[in-house]
Amino acid sequence: MYYTQAAKDLRRFIQQLDDEGELLKITKEVDLDLELAAIVRKVCEMGERATLFTNPKGREGDELFRILGASIGVSKRPGMELCRIAKSIGLPSSATGHDVIAKINEAKSKPPIPCQKLDSGPVKDHVIRGDDIDLTKLPVPLLHEHDGGKFIDTLGIHVVQSLAGKWTNLRELVGLVIPEQDIGTIWNLWKEKGEDMPWALCFGVPPAAIVVGGMPIPKWTNEPEFIGALTGAPVDIVKCETNDLCVPANAGIVLEGVVSISETAPEGPMVEYNCLVFPGRPTQCPIFKVNTITYRHDPILPICVAGRAPDENSTIWSTMQAAVILDICQKAGLPLKMVWCPFESHCLWFVFQVDRSKLVEMHTSMEEFSRKVGHTVFGSKPGWSIPKIFLVGDYIDPTNLADVIWAEATRCEPDRHEFVFNEYSNTPLIPYVTYSLPSESGMNGKVVKCYMLPAEFTEETLPWKEGSFEGRLSGER
Repeated sequence: MYYTQAAKDLRRFIQQLDDEGELLKITKEVDLDLELAAIVRKVCEMGERATLFTNPKGREGDELFRILGASIGVSKRPGMELCRIAKSIGLPSSATGHDVIAKINEAKSKPPIPCQKLDSGPVKDHVIRGDDIDLTKLPVPLLHEHDGGKFIDTLGIHVVQSLAGKWTNLRELVGLVIPEQDIGTIWNLWKEKGEDMPWALCFGVPPAAIVVGGMPIPKWTNEPEFIGALTGAPVDIVKCETNDLCVPANAGIVLEGVVSISETAPEGPMVEYNCLVFPGRPTQCPIFKVNTITYRHDPILPICVAGRAPDENSTIWSTMQAAVILDICQKAGLPLKMVWCPFESHCLWFVFQVDRSKLVEMHTSMEEFSRKVGHTVFGSKPGWSIPKIFLVGDYIDPTNLADVIWAEATRCEPDRHEFVFNEYSNTPLIPYVTYSLPSESGMNGKVVKCYMLPAEFTEETLPWKEGSFEGRLSGER
């Protein structure tokens, strides 16, 4: 089908956005020093079209690249709000949040599709090696005034591989090698061996690869093969020039090299997914050494300019987390219909829609059920970066923030409907984790809040009627 092709190739994705009126081409020269990023931020916050900058300042001929902003942002078109993320995974533009979550988890139940290795591909059109490389000449935009520098990797994928070559991992990172993430696990394996980690960084990859790169799927999952299951076709790959890693054959730009196990340099600060930056607080991180660059004719660099939601942090990362968490909970026997992270929460609120008929059959209490949900989620891989869970009944749509706020305001009693967990760690990227008052335990709490009344745990029929037009009309609410 027409729309399934966009997930496999960035240029087809861009063409389809253009065909549907979801793309704005800016041919006028745009300054890379904050101007370009400011335009992208405005686009994200207004729900405007994805923006392709064809003339970033300093771009000369085919040697340098065009820049794509807000590629997986939210659209203001009614009924098409999620059209860009839908296209990224092979769904029609009218897909809903429920459709997106279902598509991701449906792919998890399918057998992985092995990649198809080619002798060459578009990404090999041009090759720059060794001393001919000068990263400072690449037209990389400065995104925010208080960023520690220019960040090229805001919407790319890192390709690394375990020592045995059986685990290939694609990670969407912002300059950090965090131990709890897969790239950190693999980096430690190489460090134990005493060798720098072979590495490649890819831009302009198939949109489905970007989505999977932001997905906390189980360790030892071969992610390129999962992309195949998601798109229904093998990923075409080619071998790197300087190591045994393979990258998407139709990628736009690839940086090859190694990640040092001993050398570090200051990294950051940077405006993070939470829309905050703390100036003057760089972190020592491993050095990524680039020894070869390959790229295709007229390459495109997609970027994410983090700020107030929505942007790719919320549309990709939080949505993929929600899909994985739903799968984990359902496999654990928890009666959940849907999990969603409202984009406005900056990847920190996760709303769990409970199947009330199955809940009643469990003969459980609010506290017992909430505690079980909390331990299941917070003890999982994606749970490390999830601090807040909200439980709602199945008459609440988790993708409708107004519904969620209504449930919180009318059904969640402070203290008695709130269950705190102090035994689990949190990502330090949450501002209140790193910059909060010190706790006696050294841990920052996580919480499950129940936006349901006690009667919902014992009675299938709701003991109230809703006074809204929809409620009165349907007779169900």
